Amino acid sequence: MKTYRDSRGWLYRVMPGLGEDNYKARYNKPGCRGWKCVANLPWRKTWEDAEQDLAEYARRKKMEQA
Repeated sequence: MKTYRDSRGWLYRVMPGLGEDNYKARYNKPGCRGWKCVANLPWRKTWEDAEQDLAEYARRKKMEQA
């Protein structure tokens, strides 16, 4: 599982959703407990597809791997 960090210190990673075969990138703000879905990225049926979406998103946003 890869985790990325943006310039604000927010963390991003892929997590499963409810039910089977639901994966999406989520983010966590420093000092907050919960993870929220990245609205710009779609739900995917495989972990690998969701990881690929997040990797591309991180590249475009110039994030670093945490």
